[in-house]
Amino acid sequence: RAYEAFGDLRGYGNVLGKEEVCERVVERALDLLKAEPVEAVLANGLIRTLWTNRGASLRSLQLLDERYRAPYKEGDARPVLTLLREFQEGLAADTIERVTIFSRGQDGISRELDVAPAPSDRFYRVIDRTEGRVAFQTVVADRLDHRLQITKTVTVEPEKYNYDVELLFENVCGEPFEFTCALRGAAGIERESLEARYLGTRVGVFEDVGDYKIAKSSTKRLRKGPQVNESADIAWAAVVNHYFAAVMEPQDRDWVDTVVSRSVTDSDILNARGRWGIGTISKKANRFTLSQQNATVVVNTTPQRLEPGETLVQRYRFIAAPKEDKVLAAYSAGLPGLVEFGLLPSVSRIALAILNGAHAVLPNYGVAILVLTLVVRAVLHPLTRKSQMSMIRMQKLQPQLTELQKQHAGDKQKLAQEQMALWGKHGVSPMSGCWPIFIQMPVLISLFGALRAAIELRHAGFLLWMDDLSHPDVLFHFPIHLPVLGNEFNLLPILMAVVMFINQRFTAQATTEQARQQQKMMKFMPALFGVLFYHMPSGLCLYFTASMGIGALERWLIERKAATVQLKPVAEAARKEKRRPPGPQKPEKVGWLGKLQRMLQEQERSSRRAKSGKAKK
Repeated sequence: RAYEAFGDLRGYGNVLGKEEVCERVVERALDLLKAEPVEAVLANGLIRTLWTNRGASLRSLQLLDERYRAPYKEGDARPVLTLLREFQEGLAADTIERVTIFSRGQDGISRELDVAPAPSDRFYRVIDRTEGRVAFQTVVADRLDHRLQITKTVTVEPEKYNYDVELLFENVCGEPFEFTCALRGAAGIERESLEARYLGTRVGVFEDVGDYKIAKSSTKRLRKGPQVNESADIAWAAVVNHYFAAVMEPQDRDWVDTVVSRSVTDSDILNARGRWGIGTISKKANRFTLSQQNATVVVNTTPQRLEPGETLVQRYRFIAAPKEDKVLAAYSAGLPGLVEFGLLPSVSRIALAILNGAHAVLPNYGVAILVLTLVVRAVLHPLTRKSQMSMIRMQKLQPQLTELQKQHAGDKQKLAQEQMALWGKHGVSPMSGCWPIFIQMPVLISLFGALRAAIELRHAGFLLWMDDLSHPDVLFHFPIHLPVLGNEFNLLPILMAVVMFINQRFTAQATTEQARQQQKMMKFMPALFGVLFYHMPSGLCLYFTASMGIGALERWLIERKAATVQLKPVAEAARKEKRRPPGPQKPEKVGWLGKLQRMLQEQERSSRRAKSGKAKK
């Protein structure tokens, strides 16, 4: 203990005599002897926290709700989810990482003196320990004997996904000084799978009443170096994974100067232990890369001045919760924005409401996804039918188009004009088959966002081998790691690719050269989508597989009626069946097809006039 104390106080030799250094070493050694490691458990029914007096830090945090069990199994059961722990050895969560004391000399210049050792490494004294409450206390000092006493009190209230922290700072020396703190929030977060796609940090910035901007940093970006967020209105800082978030929210925004996001090495992955056993990751290089893909946030405070004997109190709330609207809405501060639905969050929320409504009637999320698929396909059916019927009419016009191509083989301008006239005569647009697809894209994007973000699918089973719709449907594992596939055989993406291929077989054949080239390119789409979706959640694959299966059936039924489709020219008399009322009439609106036809006719007339002028000369 004396050796450890001497290491703590070795810098004092520059300003103190030998006797004073010895006295300080003895004093510090006695403090260390009194401050043996102590742990305290605070729980409230929703969260369970384990605290240690080393750094007054959070050793682990568990979510106790049965719906949020761990993403892996121990034996046949899933253990309680430990969302936060020491992912990197010696790097605990929720602690004061550094205190910097500003000592202003006679010259008026402010000098920074880092406190040694770091507060996160020293043992605090436990001064209060009751049910739902624990308090730690320590004193830090710089080389000029400026002493700052820190008292950290943690309180857990019943049935909440958060605990409250009060930091009491007191100047216990005879001189004034300024100081700043670096508060470490969550030091890493449990990942749902080896992929780090959803791991990262988020920083909320207050912009207006009820309006917050969220700055995002991915683990890939953090590996290149720390990311600093600077703003006068930083409201909170969080570490997130796919379905959960750990948020540090200071009560006073003016107390926050900057937020630094850093990469954290996951010791378990690096050493191939815990849930990541030997053989899980193919190569040591891959293991090293994955081990660096976790994150932490550090909140740097603004300078605070304390006169002798003066105290300062700062409070913050630490929230560890699922990324659900109904949970995060209770905390406001823009936290519902942590639920990332993608480009169209409003539409995604509607889709999720339909999914939950179907689940309320049919309590299985796999069946609810099928119901959602039927609803979406039913809504989009008029567009799909219009697109398919347009392509069928285009096919029936193919003989006439081929004849026009023969007649005007040497005059592309005349050919384009005649094609436009033919399409206009029969009320067919070459773009009518494309517009429904463009209209469907926002719907598909919003559904993708809803199913990707829906924590409701987590641990929700469907078929025998699908026990978690938020994860790939792993049927079995290969003994070796293969390119793209890894060591997992996932059945649904392969079924999706097969159904997509069958769906293409029912698609009407294109009538123009450009469309035929596009269809040739589309032949590779099943294989491409199979690769893209291979490691996607099985709930997404289930939706797209069911949607394409229904689409194939839908096209087959429409194709059966193709023989009854007749091409009828759009007669001028049909447009004038409704007599116009007397008086001035508004000019008839001309569509883009008619405008294009008129433009081609005008160009042809101009060309003829130019040719006739040359002939006269």
